[in-house]
Amino acid sequence: MTSEPPVFELGTTLKIPPAAGLEQNQVLPFSTANFRKAVTDRLRALDDGDDTQLWIVFSGFDCSKLKYIDQRRYPIRLQLDDSILIVKMVGRVQEIMHIGLMDLIREDMGRIGLRPAHNYVSLGSTRYQHRSNNSFKEADSTLAPICPQPWPALVIEAGWQETLARLRINAQWWLSAQVSPNNTTLVILASFIKSQRTFRLEKYELVTVTRSATRSAPLGVRNLAVCTAVTTIDLRSTPPIITGAPFVLPFAGIMRRPPIAPQRNISINAADLEIWAMAIARTWNL
Repeated sequence: MTSEPPVFELGTTLKIPPAAGLEQNQVLPFSTANFRKAVTDRLRALDDGDDTQLWIVFSGFDCSKLKYIDQRRYPIRLQLDDSILIVKMVGRVQEIMHIGLMDLIREDMGRIGLRPAHNYVSLGSTRYQHRSNNSFKEADSTLAPICPQPWPALVIEAGWQETLARLRINAQWWLSAQVSPNNTTLVILASFIKSQRTFRLEKYELVTVTRSATRSAPLGVRNLAVCTAVTTIDLRSTPPIITGAPFVLPFAGIMRRPPIAPQRNISINAADLEIWAMAIARTWNL
């Protein structure tokens, strides 16, 4: 069974343990030899069809080694927290999951007159620095309106059910990483539960609430990372059973402004979700 999505309280500093959600992973001391061997072994496993071991964790990382890693051009995403380097392997199913989902989002954005390069830009897996200055991260897919600071408004992270805990930590990272008005306020997590042949989409948003005054705490504002929608596509029946459709994304969360008629929220209906899921399942025999 999938656990209920947690609610994260976001402070002014990054309080996420570096390898949270990856406690089952062995932590390797960083060296170029260890890095090269670990990544090569995982790439070999991916070629053999094992997409489940997505993350590698290294301790004792020195930023001077980033140039070495970047020059290798491995199919990986990086996250650094203090001296802990977290490597996310880019699997084939994971790639088609987030790319296909972003295509559906952009397609509906086109229906309401939003055009790439005119109204928004896709930022891909660009590396971003957390405002706490001790962490950087690369996403799977990102998108932002045309603005002076190209920080992503929408982020998509994809993976397997086995790594859902880490994906949720990623949502917390993005929603705490920057300050308004250029911060990320919308994160989509896309995962596949192999044992249930079910795709799962979770929508996380930045929610600001006012805290009631108590004897121990004064009146104040709390920023929360909250899962506001869950959609599942169960492939064990024909046609698939879809719950939580349509999957709706707030216009303001993507464009950082209210919609102007005829603009509206972005919506992915059940038919498109079924096509997205079935295309992935048929291509990779899920």
